[in-house]
Amino acid sequence: MTGGSTEQLLRSAYGAANALLELETRITQEALERTVDTIVAMPPYSNVDRTRLLRELEAKNNTLVGGYSIIDDKEFVAWVKNARESRPFAFWERYRHWMDRGKRWATGPLVQMDRMTDDILDRLRNPETPGSWDRRGLVVGDVQSGKTSNYTALICKAVDAGFPLVIVLAGVHNSLRSQTQLRLDEGFLGFDTRLSLLADDQENQRVGAGKMPSAPFLVAHSLTSSADGGDFKAATANGTRLIPGGRDPIILVVKKRVGILENLLAWVQSVRAVDDPGTPGGKIVRDVPMLVIDDEADNASANTNEYRNDDGTIDEDADPTKTNLLIRRLLVSFEKSAYVGYTATPFANVFMHHEATHRTGGPDLFPRSFIINLPSPSSYIGPEKVFGISRPGINGEAAGLPIIRRIKDAEAVFPPGHKMDLQVPDLPASLKEAILAFLLVCAARRVRGDVDVDNSMLVHVTRLVAVQDRVATRIDEHLVDIVRQLEFPGTGGNALVELEKLWKTEFAAKSAQLREQLSDHDLPPVKWKDVRDQLFDAANRIRVRRVNGSAKDALDYADHPGGLSVIAVGGDKLSRGLTLEGLSVSYFIRTTKMYDTLMQMGRWFGYRPRYADLCRLYTSPVLVRWYRHIATATAELREEFDLAFNTGQTPLQFGHRVRTHPDGLLITAANKMRAGTRVRAGFSGTISETVSFEEMQAQTNYNAFAAFLGSLPPRAGTGRQEWDDVDGGDIVALLRQLETSRDSWKANARALAEYVANRVSAGRLRKWTVVLAGQGRSKVARKVGPYEVTLTDRQTHMQGDDGKITIGRLVSPADETVDLDRAAQKRAMEETLEAWERKPDPKKDRPQTASGPFIRRQRSPDRGLLIIYPIDAGLPDNLPLMGFAISFPFDSEAPLIDYAENSVKQLESIFE
Repeated sequence: MTGGSTEQLLRSAYGAANALLELETRITQEALERTVDTIVAMPPYSNVDRTRLLRELEAKNNTLVGGYSIIDDKEFVAWVKNARESRPFAFWERYRHWMDRGKRWATGPLVQMDRMTDDILDRLRNPETPGSWDRRGLVVGDVQSGKTSNYTALICKAVDAGFPLVIVLAGVHNSLRSQTQLRLDEGFLGFDTRLSLLADDQENQRVGAGKMPSAPFLVAHSLTSSADGGDFKAATANGTRLIPGGRDPIILVVKKRVGILENLLAWVQSVRAVDDPGTPGGKIVRDVPMLVIDDEADNASANTNEYRNDDGTIDEDADPTKTNLLIRRLLVSFEKSAYVGYTATPFANVFMHHEATHRTGGPDLFPRSFIINLPSPSSYIGPEKVFGISRPGINGEAAGLPIIRRIKDAEAVFPPGHKMDLQVPDLPASLKEAILAFLLVCAARRVRGDVDVDNSMLVHVTRLVAVQDRVATRIDEHLVDIVRQLEFPGTGGNALVELEKLWKTEFAAKSAQLREQLSDHDLPPVKWKDVRDQLFDAANRIRVRRVNGSAKDALDYADHPGGLSVIAVGGDKLSRGLTLEGLSVSYFIRTTKMYDTLMQMGRWFGYRPRYADLCRLYTSPVLVRWYRHIATATAELREEFDLAFNTGQTPLQFGHRVRTHPDGLLITAANKMRAGTRVRAGFSGTISETVSFEEMQAQTNYNAFAAFLGSLPPRAGTGRQEWDDVDGGDIVALLRQLETSRDSWKANARALAEYVANRVSAGRLRKWTVVLAGQGRSKVARKVGPYEVTLTDRQTHMQGDDGKITIGRLVSPADETVDLDRAAQKRAMEETLEAWERKPDPKKDRPQTASGPFIRRQRSPDRGLLIIYPIDAGLPDNLPLMGFAISFPFDSEAPLIDYAENSVKQLESIFE
């Protein structure tokens, strides 16, 4: 029996088993096993692998998903529930059936998606609502976590509810637009748009949801297709004689390119708009409710031009960026419009000013109506699992997955700042190893029965297309040589020997640990002899593809029902939105100066069913550190989101909070913060901690802290010491003596001193608790002023030969509670648990300590907390690095602090 027919038989058995399970009042393990035994006893399914079928059903019914939180303007009336009771939601029901039976989604995430998209649709306004309305929202989810599935479900429900026109803004590259259209062909339209745009010809071109057994044929039109030239063209649209608001719904999937958007706007206005001098654009489309989905909403959509006058007032004549202006003009051209942005890196969106407006474009795209935090199921593998991101506590930092291979030989072949004429005479040894690892993964997946599946490897070493082409050529040559050696053993080369060695040292040696850490994944054990038998067949299927942006370069997984195995070589086109199916091995050395782009480049985050233990990431040590930094900063802002949700804040209040939060500066791109103006941040309710140091500053800071501690009332004994009621003026004096690394800009001593001085003069932050943390595990003792302490143990990293040292995270939440009484600590813990219980996260255990924002809300605006950490960094004479953290209380009257003029340049220099 072929692999294809085996997979089809399993899919059929899976559908039959689910039908039986629907008769169960409660799905238990016993019910699952009883159902599987019933199915495999049936003659058609006697050859189905019982263990695999059981595991598939267990995955479907045991995958957990956390609750979600919504920050909204409260200006909506729930209407979807009544609408679903009074009219058929046929597109949604067909899509739900497709995701359940066709894509085999787990029950938990599917139920969650149904509930969440109802909540989003509630906030978009009933399309039958009379008058003019304009709703704008944002959905935030992790990279590769299922955002496309979510907005496909939303589109289905919106059309069912009566939205006649849907426009999807699908990135800026042909490859992403084409892939997005393919996904919507499968999930919403149900037919292949490459073959025809007309409903009359769609019956025989069914795909995806439209091809499911007993699936109804639902009429909808697409004025774009997934073909190479399938983006919007006015001539094509006019040739169909379709108009928005006609009998049948219309969808368009377009790139965020100026020419495309200009043509789309002109076409819409020509076929439906009427003159209306009272609107920003002078024309309006009446009674045609429009839904705009903005995929990767932080990319290209945000206005990066200045919108204010010198005195800070809004300048309605200031020209936004062209893409941003055209999206805004499209929205204000409709009497009834709804805009929903989807992104994994939302901070550019909330940095938009809610009052920014333009004479023809109207208001900016700030999500004033709602912001939703999209949870990821327990099966999602994100930054915290990969990199082990956590705050240090009594047990140190939690370990990540042992799948990262830190490489140092790539820079010699691909030096920073190289030009397009760079030659690639040979591949780095680490890249050759990564290719071998990919071969092993493909073979191991075949051993597990996953034969006709997609397998992908990512190679991202340069943004220059010419260099990408040379790299792809070298990889192809190397791959051909490996396949030759596997086909004709003994003809020269030692590929098989290297493969066996890599399997034993990298895969077999880590198998037990990975299977324990990924205990909720289906990961059958694999033996070398079985892998060896599959190596040639696996390697012979692999192709090398250049992914440089055009649709013809797209990874056409849909055209390979038997599975596509590919090594994708690219740059920017691999950085955003594009999904690499079956991605297992990533070779990534590209750096960037923008944190949001860095996170978007993490294509290796996502779902890895039955092969999570086989995935490997080859990258540089510095990128590992920066991924840890960005994920930690993101976690802090997600906590701010939970706080806003719990306290009933609106999107405008949350937006202001993020715009002024130091971590917001850390995450979003400098140009999206309008780098030509002053950089401002507010420290109210935040924590500032030093994570970057310069060795040349160590002695100065040591002397400053020693003198400061010596000036405080004496304490007896050694080790950890604590003082209450230290004068705020003394804290200002200390901060003005300290020298902080330019890379530790969040804990910039000068800015902190200015902020504290301002609050002290205003009668706030007059009293401080000061803690000398002296209970480290380094076993190295040192006097700091009058006090002997055991130095704090943190994993330090020396950056090059310039004396720069970095650590992961300095403070644990428990450290921040030291100055709170038991009642305040209890309240902080209760609020933390309340937030967790309102939307429990299955990927994280129930909180054992209060989270930072909830702790800081308990502290009086009159009191600050300074924690001093002497860190063992292995410096001569045991000289400690003097790390410090300041936990600031919330202060509604606190000012924003202007950073030095070169602060944005300092942010950019982090990656130089």
